[in-house]
Amino acid sequence: MVIEAIALTNAAAFFGKDLACNKEFMSAAMNFIEQTLITAEVVRVLPSAIAPFIGNLLAKKLGAGKILYDSLIPIAEERLEEKARKRLGQTVPEHHDCVQWVMECSPRSKPWSADRIVHELMALWFGSVHITSTTACFALHHLCIHSEYIEPLRNEIESTGWANFDKSGGKAFPLLDSFMKESARVNPVESVSSRRMALKPFELSDGSRIEPGEWICTAPRGMMADARYYADPQKFQGFRFVDPNLLDKKVSGISGDGVSQETPSKFTDITDWQLWGTGRSACPGRFYATAVMKTLLALFITKYDMQLEDPKAARYFAWRTFVYPFASTKVVLRPRSAV
Repeated sequence: MVIEAIALTNAAAFFGKDLACNKEFMSAAMNFIEQTLITAEVVRVLPSAIAPFIGNLLAKKLGAGKILYDSLIPIAEERLEEKARKRLGQTVPEHHDCVQWVMECSPRSKPWSADRIVHELMALWFGSVHITSTTACFALHHLCIHSEYIEPLRNEIESTGWANFDKSGGKAFPLLDSFMKESARVNPVESVSSRRMALKPFELSDGSRIEPGEWICTAPRGMMADARYYADPQKFQGFRFVDPNLLDKKVSGISGDGVSQETPSKFTDITDWQLWGTGRSACPGRFYATAVMKTLLALFITKYDMQLEDPKAARYFAWRTFVYPFASTKVVLRPRSAV
């Protein structure tokens, strides 16, 4: 349900309303996420000599990627034609979606072809739905486990109002922002971030030497559980990242809370946070993704009472560097009006 909600939300921004309302396309777009995960894991363990062949074979067999590509390539070709007509002074339609953004971000010296634009778009689609839905699902689990946060979060959302949330560009709800960040700190989707391959030899400050062709990355899962960076890191403290001046006595007195970072921060910040990547290469869509997750979680919080069907059930599994929630871990939702 969370994947579908995120996918339908993203589709309008990515592809426009026509494709977002196309059931066959949207079914393929959602299946593409899981099929890509499966294909990627198979390819990872294969010898490099046969990996590309098997990867292409799997992609064709599973089929969702082809439906996406065949649907998007005519749109990309039409946009490139419109761009050429605009250079000639002709009037062309304006588009405000991710297809247009990808096209306009291509290098000016060597503009991307329609094929390259579509493949870039498909890669962005995978990341935007996969990471966003997984992070939101973990946050829903934590709302069930730490139900003492529900009431202050409801009060914040209802007192702020959706109109002010829209006016802020999705930056409102600081309590919810902190709760989401703490959830991601405790249950990050990836154990590593900022993967880089060395092009030339260099040495780290501790004397470790990196040779050309070797990979290096940061370790956010370990960093987020390190007491040097987070006070009492094993405890879930949902308002850890909020400016203490924003917390009234009632909120700050929540059982198990009360520990704040020395410097308050936001979910979108990258100075103390590796999940979005590093520096100039940090995810440019993190502000959009955060606003989408806030919207989704705020609707759950204000519309439903929720609990885990089995609080003792395993909630997630880890595979290599990746952490993923079990689909079998059920959340029971009860409309608040029925309580």
